[in-house]
Parts: sequence; structure tokens; C-alpha cells
Amino acid sequence: MSTHSTHTRRAFTLLEMIVVVIVIGIMSALIIPRIGGTRYREYALTVERVNDVVLMFAHRLTTSKQAAALRFDPSSNRFELLAKLEENGEYFWEPDPLSKPVTLPTWLESDALSIFVDGEYVDTMQWPLTTTPGVARPLIEVELNWEEHQSLISLPAHAMGPNIWLNGEGNEPLMPIDLDAIGQGREEW
Repeated sequence: MSTHSTHTRRAFTLLEMIVVVIVIGIMSALIIPRIGGTRYREYALTVERVNDVVLMFAHRLTTSKQAAALRFDPSSNRFELLAKLEENGEYFWEPDPLSKPVTLPTWLESDALSIFVDGEYVDTMQWPLTTTPGVARPLIEVELNWEEHQSLISLPAHAMGPNIWLNGEGNEPLMPIDLDAIGQGREEW
């Protein structure tokens, strides 16, 4: 009668460990760039959404008699278009019902978004950035930064809509030309 000893294995071999490390390395090489790419896509989408709010601001100023305003709240990371409402003789600002506010991604710092008027930083927390319909508008710029990426949404005083500069690439805004000043005022187009 022979007795078989049952031998149970309790450890991994060196070869199994090497295979596991190689598989983990390959998986991380595939996953890590996708995570970074996802954040960049989310950043670019956020820039587009902020641009949409600035576009609605410009649209409100040119088509409505109601005052409009822009506000960024760093505590909630929220950028929004406001409408001036009146109730019982009192005026107050409320989020515009036709323009969805933009909440910045949680991984962006609270100082990632800055608003400038004619080149000067404006804090819109206490007083939103307002302009009056029918009155000349200043140059409004919204800057959004993340790591080495930088975007600038520029709404020139004469423009109907904003221009986006993303990482230094974009279109120059069309500038008004005084044809009389350059001697072409009487030429046919």
C-alpha cells in the first residue's frame, strides 16, 4: 500500500511574478494616457461651454432690453449668465433660465478661471460683470488654465460673438476698419 503525499502550493514562482508584472505594465501603459486624454477632452469641453455662456451674454446684449451679467463663483466653481429681474420694485440678479451654468471639473483649481475687462482682472463674486444694452461694451476676456494648457475666450467690443484661443491656436477677431481713414471711403466694393 502506497501513501501519496498531497503537496499544496502556497507561493508564486518567479516566472509567474514576472508575467504578472509585465501584464500590469502593459495595462498601465494603455490606461494612463487615456486618463490624461480624458481630462484634456473634459477641459476642451469646459472651454466650449464657457464660450457658449459668453456667446449668450453677447446675444442678450444685442437683442434684449434686459440687462445681462457674467459671474464666476470660485467657491462652487460655477460660471454663469445672469438676468436682471424686477419684483415689487426691487431689482435682483438671477441665473438666466435659457443659459445653463458651467460647473468647472472638480480637478480644476478654483483660480483656473479669470475674467478680464479691457485687460484688467475683475472679481465677479460680489458684483457681476454687467453691461447695459445699447451702450458700448468693453473688451471682455475669460481665461481658463489647466497645467500647461491655456485658453482665452475673447469678446471684443464690436463683435457679435467670442473667439476662442486654445493653447495659442485660434482665429484673430475681425477688426472694424475706417475706410475713410485709409483712403478707400469712396471706392466701390
